[in-house]
Amino acid sequence: MISLNIFSKCPYNGNPKTRLKGLLNKEERSFITLHMLTNILDEVSEINDDFKITLWVYPRLKDNLFHTIKRKYKINIRQQQGSSLCERMNNCLSLESSKYEKTILIGSDIPSLTKGIIMDAKYALLKKDIVIGPSIDGGFYLIGIKGSYENFIDCMEPIDIQNLKDKISSHSLDLELLQELKDIDKPEDLLFI
Repeated sequence: MISLNIFSKCPYNGNPKTRLKGLLNKEERSFITLHMLTNILDEVSEINDDFKITLWVYPRLKDNLFHTIKRKYKINIRQQQGSSLCERMNNCLSLESSKYEKTILIGSDIPSLTKGIIMDAKYALLKKDIVIGPSIDGGFYLIGIKGSYENFIDCMEPIDIQNLKDKISSHSLDLELLQELKDIDKPEDLLFI
């Protein structure tokens, strides 16, 4: 069994996509966030039974939306724990990797992320210790690990692909990179939706 974890801000009380404030109002940013979340949930709902899927929500999961999502997609829903994105990712990866042989964490703001790419990550973890899906802006949209997680994401450094690759290399672990994709952070990124 593989733990597949999706990170998302709550579209309604998480103040999503703040870097789009100059272009979109809060309702529009909420709409886009919900659209991208629904898109990734539709993709992962088609994945076979060797995945345990959990949606990790920030800042609160006390919204009727999440009851509907849980029923519709038959997934687990948990609240992200930690004061920063880095800390929340580390907490999720540590917890899930203590229970599962393979753990994958993805973002919910990657419109081109497909179940095929997630399956590529699954197969990469058969041969490699770590798999990363790099994003065009220098970050990453997916990290997968085999075995226990050792806090490769350093909260004292920028969360970017190069720092992550350096940290993994320093632990002498095998790494495979997936195809590069685009996440939605800035106004010009909306052309990718």
